[in-house]
This record gives sequence, structure tokens and C-alpha cells, in this order.
Amino acid sequence: MASVHPSKPGGPPRKVGPFDVDATAFGWGTGWTVGGIGWYRKHFALAAAPGEQVELRFDGAYLITEAWLNGFKLGRNINGYTGFAFDLTPHLNPNGHNVLAVKVSNVGETARWYSGSGIYRHVWLSRTGAVRVPLYGVAITTASADRSLAKVVVAVEIENRSGKDSAVSWRIAAKDSLGRIVATATGNTQLASGKADVIRTDLAFTQPALWSPDAPNLHVAEIELSSDGQITDRVHQRFGIRTISVSPKAGFKVNGKTHQLQGACIHHDNGILGAVAIDRAERRKVELVKANGFNAIRCSHNPPSPQLLDVCDELGMIVMDEAFDVWEKPKLLKDYYNNWFADNWRRDLATMVRRDRNHAAIAFWSIGNEITEAISPRGVELATQMRAVIRENDASRFITQAITASYAGAKGVGARAQLDVTSYNYSFDAVEKDSATYSELTFTTTETHSKDAYDIKQHMDRNPAYLGEFVWTGMDYIGEVGSGSSRLRSNTKPPEEEKKIIFGMDVSMLNFYVWDYPAYQAGSGEIDLIGLKKAPSQYRDVVWGRSKLELFVQRPVPVGYHEDQTAWGWPDVLSSWTWTPLDGQPMTVHTYCAAEEIALLLNGKEVGRKRMAPEDKLKAQFQVPYQPGTLIAVAYTGGREVARKVLETVGEPAQLRLRAERATVAGSGADLGYVYADVLDAAGRLVPDAAVPLTFTVTGAGQLRAAGSANPYGIESFQDARTRSYHGTALAIIQPGGRRGDAVIKVTSPGLKAAVTTIQIKN
Repeated sequence: MASVHPSKPGGPPRKVGPFDVDATAFGWGTGWTVGGIGWYRKHFALAAAPGEQVELRFDGAYLITEAWLNGFKLGRNINGYTGFAFDLTPHLNPNGHNVLAVKVSNVGETARWYSGSGIYRHVWLSRTGAVRVPLYGVAITTASADRSLAKVVVAVEIENRSGKDSAVSWRIAAKDSLGRIVATATGNTQLASGKADVIRTDLAFTQPALWSPDAPNLHVAEIELSSDGQITDRVHQRFGIRTISVSPKAGFKVNGKTHQLQGACIHHDNGILGAVAIDRAERRKVELVKANGFNAIRCSHNPPSPQLLDVCDELGMIVMDEAFDVWEKPKLLKDYYNNWFADNWRRDLATMVRRDRNHAAIAFWSIGNEITEAISPRGVELATQMRAVIRENDASRFITQAITASYAGAKGVGARAQLDVTSYNYSFDAVEKDSATYSELTFTTTETHSKDAYDIKQHMDRNPAYLGEFVWTGMDYIGEVGSGSSRLRSNTKPPEEEKKIIFGMDVSMLNFYVWDYPAYQAGSGEIDLIGLKKAPSQYRDVVWGRSKLELFVQRPVPVGYHEDQTAWGWPDVLSSWTWTPLDGQPMTVHTYCAAEEIALLLNGKEVGRKRMAPEDKLKAQFQVPYQPGTLIAVAYTGGREVARKVLETVGEPAQLRLRAERATVAGSGADLGYVYADVLDAAGRLVPDAAVPLTFTVTGAGQLRAAGSANPYGIESFQDARTRSYHGTALAIIQPGGRRGDAVIKVTSPGLKAAVTTIQIKN
């Protein structure tokens, strides 16, 4: 397991930024970060009108949230990922001056990964009349749909908080993406004082614009309630019109078209920003996952922010929304959710489903991840109860659970009986066996290893009951330090003998968690912590047909050692032919090739050639004596060149370059500008292994929100303008400063030519 070595002069600090090895509660699990207690206080003026209802709505706060208004306790929430609300109405001061106090506590061993602490998602103030729609009170379901006609069922919960019976008029208008009204419904109902009811109506859409991964068309239902001639509440609920199905013969379908799930697991943090769910960070995360070839996301192991799901709707991603990482039995931690599970799971599960049930992207509800008691009688009982809770709130999506592969076969029959889709972590072989034995089932692998991408694709192609995979992970994250690492091991020293047990499993053969402090990242992501593509993602591109050829070189290994990896790891390879002063030393060249033959040329001379065979799994390695110059890989099919990749030896660092992802950002705190800083040689080529000190400055209409790199050992304060490049690159995140104009970003490094760029901040 990861450890902290004794302090020494010049060594890494024991405390910096959010990291503190002495105060952290769960060390490597949470990436050495700390929790604590946060207090928030806000003075605000609000004089409620007669009958007005005022509610404070949280999208999420980690972990235990308590609130007081004007000294009156409003309530308590114990879940770091679900939304919740407090009613302010009874305690508002008639004179309009109010003081709100919120306490968020994250103390002890509360998470297996970096969770963040405090209020990290949006908080909203809701003001309505006495007749209103409660929080998450709208459910919109596609009953049937094709290109000519769709029937959509709308259910709207209403409640009367006034002291008298009310005649309620309601109107629902559905608009398409162009703002045109395409379906309407109206009606009247009587609602007694203090009572609630549900409005149900069908909407018919002719020639509907359907939602799908290929064409994610969305609609908005504008819901309006009136009482005594006054509008008392308005709700705008977005939705998509689509049908989904699963079958062992045809796989997973959207609107009748089969889609293989090429999925990625993601945690909820945003890298060097931390856990804060700024809208642009949430959007960028989904954009990066999609741009790297994934079409599905598993929200592991908790409900994500509403903003992330909004983006998944807009970009056509398929989502597995997951409720729990633990039920009644613990996992490693003393202060984990299992301590509160019994009293809270029903409400928390219902809240997740009610909040998220209108997202077209969501196709699967997952009730748990690697649940210890999943196959026990008590576990089956809980799963049965969870299924009932979900079906009370949504009957249109598939229920699953990420089951440990050791629970496959006959021993898992009871657990699988409560699921619409069976999901196993890390075993496509278990899928193959169970699919042959239980031909009525459909499957996903809810966690997989990058190294198995080829085998998994082969299994999926020959077995339509295998709906798809979710690799662990799509993006790197903070915590679970070194799960995706590699390391050097002696050729002569015997392997470590100790058994490593985690979650009740023997993981000795996986070299589990081998990065020591100051490493703070998992390292298992196919996209790194700042959003750049890693070698496993390049391999996946070849496997899935998005690329014909990729070329990498393994970092030289000292004599007497070899490199090995964890099950989630990857060889330490770089897209580089700059390894001076190593003239003549054999270098291991890695190629990923979807062609019949591959050839390597060094400085114009062929140094290797290989016919690709199925057992190669689209990988070929060559030993090439190092000489500076140009290394070229050429792929051939039918004797014709189909792809070429080039690496060349570059010079020493000489200058810097800034690359803004977007030239313009909105002038609000919800938007961000991401700017990469690259280290270049005199000819303007990236120096692929450069690690130089960098200092960012931001002037004008923006401010520096974070700076850092993807270095898994680069522990630092990400709010410091000083950082160091890793693999030649670092990242600065710019937040608008509240006014229009240009944000001017500059990066400097001793001895290198500085770089300047601008981002336009617009209202």
C-alpha cells in the first residue's frame, strides 16, 4: 500500500495546498487531502409576500449539512452527492433582514477517493406561491415513439401549502429545440388545503425530433400553475423523446438502433480545480470523454451534478447513474455511508431517481458498486426493496448493480434476479460463461482494464447480450493513489511475499497501490488530470477503429531492473524520440496497429518489420538502438500504406507557448478558460519530457483559478501561480473577473522565452 517516507531536507512538503499527510483521515485513498468542518454565513434581505413559499435548494454538499435561519434549525442532510432542500418560509423575519448559517462536516474516514468538502455544488433560492410543484416533482416519460408519432406521459406533483382549498388551473406547453410549441395540454383541478395531488396527461408529438446518441434532440416542458387568477409556480423541465430496450439477441437499442456501450467510469472531481462543480468544468469533462471516443459514462460511485447530466443530454452520452458504494456492511472506512445507510437509503435512492428521471441520457440505474453483501439473503432483500423504490419513481430505465466477478455463476442468481441488466466488474470471462448458461440475461462490465480493450471488443462483437463496457477510468482523478501505476522491480530480488487484501479480495498479484507520497493521483485514467490523451486511449482508438496506427517509446529501464504495472497500469511510454545521451542503447518501441503489416524506419533506414497476427491484439514491439533523428512507423494493408506516424529528436527547451481551448468565455462565474502552457525547442517543437518551473500571471478581466500539471507526483497548491511542466505541458484555469474585456495570460520560466495570450470575456 502507498506510504509516506520520513521527512528529509529537500524532500516533498508534508503539508501544502489541500494536502496534509499528518491530518489526512484516509491517506492514499483520498490522495492525502483533508476534510474538516466548514461554516457558511449569509445575510440577505427578503420579505416574503403573503402565501409565498421560500426554499433553499442544494445540488450537493459533502458530507453532513445542517442549516439555521435566524437561529432556527432548518434540518440536516447526510449524503454528499444527492440534492436536498430546507424550507425557509416559517422562519423568515417580517422586517426582511435574515441570517442564514450552514455547517458542513466532513470528519473522519468518509470516502474511499477524494470527495472534496463543503458546499461544492450550486445552491438555489426558490420562491413560489402556495400552490406549487415540489422539488423534483415532474416526471416525463416516453410511452411510445417513432419518426411519425410519439406519445409522452407527463406527471406533475402539486401541493397546496395555503390555509384554504384552491381551484388550480394548469398548462403544459412542450417546445422543441427551436422554441416552437409542438404539444400542449391544459386542465383544472381542486386541491384541498395542505394536500397534494398528481396531474397526469398525455402529449402527442407528430414527426417528433427524437433524442439519440447520434442526434440528441431535446424538448422543454413549460409547466404553469395558477390559483385565484394568479400564477403561483412555473417549472421548465427539459426532456428527450426516445425509447430504449435491451435483449440478448439485439443488445442495447435507442429508438430501435443498436449501440455498443463504449463507456468510461468517472469520479466527480475536476482535477486541479478540486471537487467544485463549476458548470464549464462539468461540461468540459463530458466533452473530453466524448472527444476521446466514449459514448457512455458510469457515474461512479454516486449521483453526479445536475449540470454534468445536462451536458450528457446535450451531447448524446448514455449514462449509468449510480446510487451507492456501500450498503450496510463497511468497506475499509470507519465513518463511511454504511453508518447512516439504514435510516437514509430509501430517501437518498428516491431522491436520485426523482432528480434525474427526466434526463434522456440516463438508461441505467445502478443500486451499488461491489457491495459486500450483494449475494447474501440480506443483500438480496435490500436489492428487492431498492428495486421497488426505483419503480415507484421511474419504470422506464434498466436497473443494474456493479457486482464483483467472484459473485458470477450460480452463487449470484438471487442478486441477479433483482436486476434488468447484469453487470460485473473486471471479468468479461464471467460475462461469457454466464451468457452461455443464462441465455435470457444481458450484461455489461461496469469496470474494466485498459489493457483488455481488444479482448473486450472481440467478446462484444460476437455476443450481442454483452451490451458494453465501462473502463476504469475515463479520466484520472485524485485519490486511490497509484492504482494505475507502473514501477521498476529488480531482476534478482525476490518479489514481496506479503498478501494484500482489500475489500476481502487477494490483490497481491495486482501490485496494488504502489505509488508512495507525494503521489496523489490514481493514474488509471485514459485521459490525464488536465485533459490530455494518454497512451491507453491511443490504443483504444486503434481497437475501436478510430485510428490505424499509434507510436510510443518506453522510457529506458536501468540495467538489472524491469518495469511492471498494476492491473490498471500501462507501460511508461512517451510519444518521444528524444532520449539523449543514450546513443546505441536499445529502446523498446511500442506500436498499436490496425493493419496487416508495420515497418519502422530510423533516419531513413528500415530497422524493423512485422506482419500483424490476431494474437498480437493490435500491438507490436521493436527493439531499436537509439540514434537521434527521425523514427517513422508505417502501416500497410494489401501492400499499400494506410497510416504513418513520425517522432523526431527535438532540441533543448527554448521557449514557451500558450494554447487557449476557447478564445472567448462568458463573463460569469459559471464559465472558465483553460489554457495549456507548452515547452518548445527553438524550432517550435514540443519537448516531450520537459519538466521546467513555470509562473503564470493573469491581468485584465480574468483571474487565475488554478494551475498545475498531470504529474502524479506533482503535489502542490493548485491556487499557486507557480507550477512545473510535466511531459512538456502544464495547465492554467482562468475565471472571469466579473467584467467585460480581455484576460491577458502570461507564462514565464527562467532562461526560456515567455508566452502571452488573451481570452475575451463577454457578458
